[in-house]
Amino acid sequence: MDRIGVTAILKYLRSAYRSFVIDGNEIDAVITTWQDILQDIPNEVAYKAVRELCRVRPKFAPDPADIYLACIERETELTVYQIQQQEHEQRMLELKEYHENEQVGPPPEHVRQKLDAIFQKVRVTEDES
Repeated sequence: MDRIGVTAILKYLRSAYRSFVIDGNEIDAVITTWQDILQDIPNEVAYKAVRELCRVRPKFAPDPADIYLACIERETELTVYQIQQQEHEQRMLELKEYHENEQVGPPPEHVRQKLDAIFQKVRVTEDES
């Protein structure tokens, strides 16, 4: 998070909470401290977390630790697509490991019969030209 992002968050908190006041003499120290605590968080993510925290905390403004924790928790929440992608990658790794480590023999009799039936239906005829 940069200085501009921290300033935007502090202004947002000031307008959301009337009791949130920073003394003019301390503003540089407050911005520097907040920037240090939130340095690993992108501005957009932090701003969105502040908006959500303001919705669920009507009495007191969140401090930088609250914002940081909300951002970290947000990162651990995966979308359905991300979960499906991870499951697919896991299946592919399992198949790769199986093919690298296992001795694969001929298919079971019922599978061989089904394959034979499919291949008998799809006969390739020689070109009669």
